[in-house]
Amino acid sequence: MEEKLTKSLETYLLAIDTLIEKKEKIIVKDVSEFMKVGGASAADGVKKLREKGYINYEPYGNISLTSLGEKTAIVKKYRHKVISEFLNQVLDIELKKAQVNADKMEYSIEDDVLTKFVFFLDFMKQCSCSEPKWMKSCKAALTNGVISEKCQSCTGGCDCAKK
Repeated sequence: MEEKLTKSLETYLLAIDTLIEKKEKIIVKDVSEFMKVGGASAADGVKKLREKGYINYEPYGNISLTSLGEKTAIVKKYRHKVISEFLNQVLDIELKKAQVNADKMEYSIEDDVLTKFVFFLDFMKQCSCSEPKWMKSCKAALTNGVISEKCQSCTGGCDCAKK
């Protein structure tokens, strides 16, 4: 049964996903060492993920992701990547700071809003059109601290986005 993950459980899920990418068989001790938490904490996190249907695990056995766990990890990593890249590449925020803030944003926005936000960012990134003029104008305003006269005079339909 699928349940929304807390930030802590999501962190465990992503750690397990990362460990499985590095080596095929992992145990609670691997999770504990990777996350730098005690064995009891790691065991509790793993147990909760199993109860929620994200992983397969029997005490003292190997840990593997269920299809729900795999899908969730893929979505979470992708969302984080898209938001981080936007903050870094479009808003020119230093990469580490962009990653930290992407993480904060992911947990402060409702899922449906986050989904639409990531879709928009991904759409803008994937779009075959060259960078819209409004994006260039925005970047220039961020850099210079001044909005161009042309953009200041925009009302209704802004012609900044026209080619």
